[in-house]
Amino acid sequence: MKRQTLIPFILSCLLLIVCSCKKEPVDDFKSKIIGDWKYEKLVEKNYDYMGKLLNETTTLAKRGEYYHFNKDGTAIQYFDQISNNTYTIISESRFELKTGLVNPCRLVSIDKNTFVFVVEGPKRDQLDYKEYTHYLKK
Repeated sequence: MKRQTLIPFILSCLLLIVCSCKKEPVDDFKSKIIGDWKYEKLVEKNYDYMGKLLNETTTLAKRGEYYHFNKDGTAIQYFDQISNNTYTIISESRFELKTGLVNPCRLVSIDKNTFVFVVEGPKRDQLDYKEYTHYLKK
């Protein structure tokens, strides 16, 4: 009789250990972006509808230009002008910025000191599109 209850008990303990060790990647990503990030540069890439790069423009940041992400899902961007935005984390590598329009974004890299992400332009049939790569640092 003891053997019949021991196996389910051990399996339950193993399941509890595995489930408790799992970390939510979305929450981890959100905690990493919170705070002030200074702009280094903004890179605009123009593509044709087939995905061929047409041209690229790099704008170096001026002193004091930044992006600030708040815990409550709001974000303030100051690059040439100030804008109040909101953001939603979709996954550990994707999020959306709402600047009046919903802009899908993909994470390039993030660590304690740098944050690089791409705002993807809308891709429509037979139309060119743009992507903006934001290079930020603490």
